[in-house]
Amino acid sequence: MKWLFSAYKTTERFLNSQQYHQTRSSSLYYSRFYSSSRILNASESSNRLSDSSTKVDLEIISRETIKPSSPTPRHLRTFNLSILDQFMVDVYVPFAFFIPNTNNDSVSDVVNKRSKHLKETLSEILTRFYPFAGEVKDNLQIECNDQGIYYTEARVNQTLQDFLRHPDDEKVRGLLPENPNTTTSSIGNYIIRTQVNIFKCGGIGLLTSTSHKIIDGHTNYMLMKAWAAAAQGSPETISPSFVGAEIFPNNMSLEYSLPSKILATKTLSTKRFVFDSNSLALLKAQPVASASSARPPSRMEATTSIIWKAAAQAATKVRQFGPQSPHVLLSMVDLRKRASPPLPEESIGNLVIAAGTICFPGCQLDLPTLMGQQRESIAKINDIHIESMKGEKGHETFNEILRASNQLMDLTAEGDCLVATSLLNSGAYELDFGWGKPIWVYLMNHGIVRRVALNETLTGGGVEAIVTLSPDEMEIFECNPELLSYATVDPSPLRFVH
Repeated sequence: MKWLFSAYKTTERFLNSQQYHQTRSSSLYYSRFYSSSRILNASESSNRLSDSSTKVDLEIISRETIKPSSPTPRHLRTFNLSILDQFMVDVYVPFAFFIPNTNNDSVSDVVNKRSKHLKETLSEILTRFYPFAGEVKDNLQIECNDQGIYYTEARVNQTLQDFLRHPDDEKVRGLLPENPNTTTSSIGNYIIRTQVNIFKCGGIGLLTSTSHKIIDGHTNYMLMKAWAAAAQGSPETISPSFVGAEIFPNNMSLEYSLPSKILATKTLSTKRFVFDSNSLALLKAQPVASASSARPPSRMEATTSIIWKAAAQAATKVRQFGPQSPHVLLSMVDLRKRASPPLPEESIGNLVIAAGTICFPGCQLDLPTLMGQQRESIAKINDIHIESMKGEKGHETFNEILRASNQLMDLTAEGDCLVATSLLNSGAYELDFGWGKPIWVYLMNHGIVRRVALNETLTGGGVEAIVTLSPDEMEIFECNPELLSYATVDPSPLRFVH
């Protein structure tokens, strides 16, 4: 997962303050390519997901390892992680693209031609993204040994249209590679696992599970963009820039780690809440209580804030909250464009940090205040703050940030903290492997207790918010009348296909 507190000095002032009773939110800055390839025999390819809880009828038809088309040079065999990679939670992040068979090719052609082409072009781009074919050695390094990417093909016994009529989170997870699960350590494992799910209609569900030790959301998108360009035969070449460890070198003596409270130890509940353009217009018509800017709220600010408000209110129904009990919002911020000079768009690695802000759900909450506090916390992730994180001089900054984040989590009951991430305006729906763009792009949770992930809707300018809470909180959250006046719960992605 992708988060870090900024401006730890403000956090320290809050922690020392006795003014917990205030009703406003308080900001806290805080050989070619096939290896071990085989087609499974009939007994082996039994329905991997046949139990009643998974709801997906599929069979694995092959498991392979895709290696770079040319070996990684010896002088590149050791890849240093940045300090942001170093303390990033060691989990796998699942991602899904659903692509229809717009050319009406036969299923046999999809299996024999498209899938083969995907493997060939993936092998080609791995020569540029060579660390992804390696093995995480520890929190400081990747051994670029060309072990490759684990690649699975599966046949799904239904059409893509049928699947997308009611695609709940559990159902989509049934299309992921069987191992690792999201909370498995990447050390000693493949950095990326991919499963190509071929539906009866020839549509494809392309699902990846990537190690967060080196791959953040933007990095994953760059990889997919490069893969799609290669599959299309496009002259456009994406050359990854590995500047992270140079700018933010790792630290063997890092004193603190991320708080464990943000990671799930119990069952979670995930649902989708879709805001159409009309609802967004109503939300964005509200003022933002921010001294730094008078502009209207963005889609991210508007949707995140109403979800945060409803999540905080749900928490008060299942746990005791007093006027001094905080509920935290961590908004993930990409550093690439905020640094001075900006980092290359093709920068690879975890180049994100979290902007933190607090509300007190035991008191009255209003959207203008919540939107304003989120905006102000994000604004403090500026070039000056990023500069303080650079080089070896930034090691102490990171230690203080991590120390403050642990202190803050100690103040929250059961880690009452909502982590917000966004792929709005990322271009994910523009990816085209040569047979059409995806009709649904889905961001799955990778084990964060409370999380909201934002993405576009395919058409109409809407926002899809994938929200994860504990089951008892979700039961209350999904019935919140204010939230439901703007959002629709779990609509079919097909409603956005024209």
